[in-house]
Amino acid sequence: MSAEIGTGHSLRPDLQVEDPVRMEPLVTAAEALAVFQRKLPGALAEVRQTHHPFWWAALDVRIRGLFRRDASGPGQRLDVLVNAVSGRGMIADFTPRGATAGSSEWLSLIGEQSGPLPARREAERTARSLARAKVVKTVKLGMGIEVTPAGGLRGVLKPNWIVTGGNAKHSATILVDGLDGSHYIVRVDKAGQS
Repeated sequence: MSAEIGTGHSLRPDLQVEDPVRMEPLVTAAEALAVFQRKLPGALAEVRQTHHPFWWAALDVRIRGLFRRDASGPGQRLDVLVNAVSGRGMIADFTPRGATAGSSEWLSLIGEQSGPLPARREAERTARSLARAKVVKTVKLGMGIEVTPAGGLRGVLKPNWIVTGGNAKHSATILVDGLDGSHYIVRVDKAGQS
């Protein structure tokens, strides 16, 4: 069964999610506006909140000793976020928390994307590889690493702010991360151009 999305294409079943987590931003709209105004002094701008879809993998990582076949000890829990559009992953230093969003919200965000989207199994592979790469730096030669999922992949809607505006010289659009305030300049134009 596939869901129809806004582009007229059907969504593969492995991209559908039940009850994704919608995270609330830690960075306020005023802080996002301040980031914009530091880049474009004297600018007037509008701020709007948006969310971006990520896969969330909670993984348990344990290390086996040189002479043991079984991993011992409680191990370490790693939360990995994999971008549901690009397939790039990152180890999160937090556990995603927030309200449960409807699956229709996830479908609408995924449906806005053009081009091929990474499959669920690709996201799982990326998450496992990242976890293994992080832990392999801390083990001795000959030790084994066991990475097991603590649950299935879950959808996460990560908050961002899109700030658009300009001053007498330039107009711009900046994407501000809703969790840490880092930013990405999407577009800059001289006044009178677009």
